[in-house]
Amino acid sequence: MRGLGKGWLVSLVAMVGALLLFGAACYTHGAGSDPSKETPAFGVTEVRLEDFGDAPANIVIDAGTTVIWTNYDGVGHTVTSDEGEELESEQFSKTETFRHTFDTPGEYYYHCKPHSNMHGLVTVRLLP
Repeated sequence: MRGLGKGWLVSLVAMVGALLLFGAACYTHGAGSDPSKETPAFGVTEVRLEDFGDAPANIVIDAGTTVIWTNYDGVGHTVTSDEGEELESEQFSKTETFRHTFDTPGEYYYHCKPHSNMHGLVTVRLLP
């Protein structure tokens, strides 16, 4: 180690720091959620936002039902319509909730604005 000087240590620290920042930027939190890969859950009215996914991510409810999304992660999430403006929550933090009553039958695909791997689907049907 003699003769290397202090420059090598500074370079090493800089390289390690750059690698850590690069790794953090590339890391996708959790597995996310994809409603097309789930069997629809009938009658579920609470969706848990945890481990950077929606659980369950595919629910079927009757018209007039209120769905509650609860954030169990340590970071903020949103519930935002893929198309239209039916779902448009503010970012909400751990233990906070967002609720919405669905009156019109149809399929409502949504996502989390800050976390592009979080997707969900609410299918609303007419009461029999």
